Amino acid sequence: MRTMTRSLSESARANRHRHLAKTRKQSERERRRAAGQPDLNTIDRAIVEAVRSHILRDREVPPMQRLIRVEALVTTIGLHLRQRVHAAHDAGAEPVRYTTEGVAAAIQCRLFQPPARPGKPAPKPVDGA
Repeated sequence: MRTMTRSLSESARANRHRHLAKTRKQSERERRRAAGQPDLNTIDRAIVEAVRSHILRDREVPPMQRLIRVEALVTTIGLHLRQRVHAAHDAGAEPVRYTTEGVAAAIQCRLFQPPARPGKPAPKPVDGA
């Protein structure tokens, strides 16, 4: 008896790849959440908000001439993450519990590792556990 193999059409193959990528990303987000680490998009938003708040803090110095201390920036990133958690909680969302180690690992991954080069995989985030 001969087994028939079916091949997927191009659109079905693309749908399958999208579904697999979506499932993989969801499981990655759940792992990060369970480890107390913020999602990479969330940490990116917190970084931008922290930089913006440092730039706009002192109106006497032109924005392009301001110096931002890394220690102060990292602290402000943590504060912005905390504000996001409180705002989400106040809006009725399920509270997210970030750990200090998880936030530190996410910041380490986003700020203190070289960016991925074309053709090279991105650096893996350090586990907070």
